[in-house]
Amino acid sequence: MINEISEIFHKVQKIPYKVCRFDEAEIDESLKCGDCRHKTYLLKKFLEEMGIEVRITMVIFNWADLPLPNSILGILKKSGTLFPHKIVEMKRGDNWIKLDCGWDPDLKNAGFPVTEEWDGKTDTKQITRGKLEFYAIRDYEEKHKINLVKGEAHEFASSLNEFLDSFRKKDL
Repeated sequence: MINEISEIFHKVQKIPYKVCRFDEAEIDESLKCGDCRHKTYLLKKFLEEMGIEVRITMVIFNWADLPLPNSILGILKKSGTLFPHKIVEMKRGDNWIKLDCGWDPDLKNAGFPVTEEWDGKTDTKQITRGKLEFYAIRDYEEKHKINLVKGEAHEFASSLNEFLDSFRKKDL
């Protein structure tokens, strides 16, 4: 079962990270790209189908802890660089294991923390190597107030997507 769990994790992880419109009802195995929301909900769905107890967890991280150019980070003048992120936690015995399938393997070459091999028993690498705050979904809104400016966030997402695409292998 551990090998199956690891295979599912890597299958979802290989989907290119791209910030785009999100509709949970549209998440299925035909997903071609997506951000943490898309990939987390797909991983959750696959693990639940295997009968594994899982939950979604909110993570607060800092984009400045990632290898992004200042020209992209500088877009976030009003919003700041602290952002929310979603991961799956999987129950294993009495413990919850943190699974972050966000960064696809091609982004390792850009310096992003990518889990290359995973044993299915321990936490994967997380979104950054920097300070992270973890929240249950129900506690997130009341305990952490992040104020994203919509236009700024959209411009940032567009620039981020373009930057990340530059590290991906191109089809010949």
